[in-house]
Amino acid sequence: MSTPLSGEEDRLIAWAMTRGGRLLVVDDSPTNRLLTAALMRKVGFAVDTADGGAEAVAAVATAATPYDAVLMDVAMPEVDGIAATLAIRAMTGPRAAVPIIAVTAHGFAEDRDRCVFAGMNDYVPKPVRRPELLAALKRWLEAGASESEAVRRTSPVP
Repeated sequence: MSTPLSGEEDRLIAWAMTRGGRLLVVDDSPTNRLLTAALMRKVGFAVDTADGGAEAVAAVATAATPYDAVLMDVAMPEVDGIAATLAIRAMTGPRAAVPIIAVTAHGFAEDRDRCVFAGMNDYVPKPVRRPELLAALKRWLEAGASESEAVRRTSPVP
């Protein structure tokens, strides 16, 4: 017998398998990076990984085919997820508008606010649960959501 959560997860998996796309998973923890990448590959996404913010910024800037979304850890040494997001948002062209989803263990409201203020589009707490991550991706990758609208929706009110 299927529970409502598994029914919703099944719908999200079907959406991901149909939609596909390219993701960049950024995390300084090899275990978290591999786990998140495996979860996303299993549902049909092509995945590249980066082990820190500087590598993520370079990957977004130089990818032969732009990423559909970036799954960004926040707390990383050297260049953290906030600084990496600010650098990506400062790029010119469509790469600056790539949906960036914070994937972080920092779960306080002020942590979420910092992520949104930096230009991240969404926020998924660790430990990563596939339904939550797929729901966030679906919100930002659904057909019809323009890239500029996605960034504008998360900009702080002046």
